[in-house]
Formats: sequence, structure tokens, C-alpha cells
Amino acid sequence: MRKLRRYFLLSVILMLVLVLSVGCGAKQSEPRNVAIEDRDHMAPEEASEDIGTNEEMGFEKAEKSPLEPEKVITTIYMDFETTEFEKSSQSLNNAIKKHGGYVENSSVDYGQYRNNKRYRNAFYVIRVPRDKVLDFKSELKGVGNITSESTNKEDVTKQYRDTESRLKVLEVKEERILALLSKAEKIEDIIKLEKELSEVIYEKEQLKTNLMNIDDKVDFSTLEINIREVEKLTTQDTVETKFSTKVKNAFNDSLYFFKRALEGLIILLVYILPFAIVIGVIAYFVAKFWKRKSPPKE
Repeated sequence: MRKLRRYFLLSVILMLVLVLSVGCGAKQSEPRNVAIEDRDHMAPEEASEDIGTNEEMGFEKAEKSPLEPEKVITTIYMDFETTEFEKSSQSLNNAIKKHGGYVENSSVDYGQYRNNKRYRNAFYVIRVPRDKVLDFKSELKGVGNITSESTNKEDVTKQYRDTESRLKVLEVKEERILALLSKAEKIEDIIKLEKELSEVIYEKEQLKTNLMNIDDKVDFSTLEINIREVEKLTTQDTVETKFSTKVKNAFNDSLYFFKRALEGLIILLVYILPFAIVIGVIAYFVAKFWKRKSPPKE
């Protein structure tokens, strides 16, 4: 009888250890926010702004600083999580159309099945007019729960001015070559001048293209948005969150992770069941054989 109680107690302890280990594993395996793009390329001198807080979502309604240079390329990185992927994608597309933006690049990745559902991850590169960026961000409340936001600003004013100066020099050089070409009489002089003229024109067009690209990047800010589909939204507790709300969130999280742990334990038992049966059969025959080989007690 004591042996039976001992075995029962060991079984209960083993079950508790399995539940706790599976629960911790389920909590750690919750999908975290991952950056789609490698953001380590930012230069140290480039300004970077962390996520702000607004009344509903956390967007900082900051106006452009009067000290900001004339030519600044702005790139904003935002990560969202949602339980309604189609609705979030539609809200984002509506905001893009409303504020005159366009999608430069997009992709949707399909992850592994979990809880009879295949969760998706969408990545968008969006261009929005610079003067409408704040209004566009305020429209993103319907996209989902924001988990991170950062802003990178690159000052290209000096590069732009240098390119303009080089362009003016080439325009003057082109005028001089044309003047010399109109007066040239020898064939070899004409051929030489025409060759120089074609090189100047080619370089001048390249500089014009560079200026147009900079203007486009300055006039249209870039937003890199990642939307991750999840089973449960991350709890957003802050120092201003009421104690009762924190208790409620903690209780809901506890029930959620207990459910995940229980599901994981059942799946684990299903996995180890064939091995347990085989080990049990082997143990039975070994015990039976050992009992036969042992001498009888007097």
C-alpha cells in the first residue's frame, strides 16, 4: 500500500513538472516582434526617434522642427500585431489611398500551422507625401496593436547642393563647347569637341537624375510597416494603467498560457505514448524475468 502511495505521489509530481515545463515553453515560444529589415545600417549621426504615445495608439504629434535641414529623407519603421489580418490590411490600404500614398513594395509570408490556423506576416514599403505623414499615421489605429515604431532622418542637403553646383559647372562647360563647335572648321577639332559634348551631356543627365531621386525621397517619406498575425495581442500595460486592469490582464494571460500549456502537454503525451508503451512492455518482461531469476525468500 505504501509503495502504491509512493508511486502515485511520484506520478503527480512528474505531471506537475511536465505542466510547468510545457507552460514555460509555450510562453517563451510566443511570437515576438521581429524586424523584417536589417536596421543596423543607420549611421550614428542620423537622427532616430522612438515611439511616442497618443491618446489611443501611441503616435507622437510632433511638428517639423524649424531647425531641420531643407533636404531630409525620412524613413519610419512600424510593427503591428493583429488577430484580424484581412481587416488590418484593408484599413492600411484605405489609409494609403486617402492620403495620396502608394505601395512601393509588399510581401506576405505564410507561417506554420498553429492551433488549426496558419498565421501570416505582411511587410509593406509605403511612400506618403511628406506633409501628410502625421495624418496618415493617425489613420493607422485600425491596423492593429502597435508594438514598435522608430524614425530615421538622413540629411542630404549638402549632397544636394554639391550636385547642383556640379550641374551648373557642366552647363557652363556645355555652352563653351557649343560656342567652340560653332567656330570650328577642322574635322578633327569638330570630332573632338563633339566627343567632349556627348560626355558632358551624359554626365549632366546623370546629375539631373540624382537630383530627381533625392527630391522624390524628400517629398515622399518612406514607411516600412510590418503586420504580424497573432492568436492573442500583447498586453500593453503602462505606469498609467489602473491596478484593477493590470490584475484583469494578468488573469487573462494566466488562463491563456495555462490553456496553451495544457494543449502542449496533451500533444506531448500523444508524442511519447508509443515510446511509453514500448518501454512499459520491456520493463514488464524484465521485471518478470528478474522475478524468476531471484531466489525465493525464506
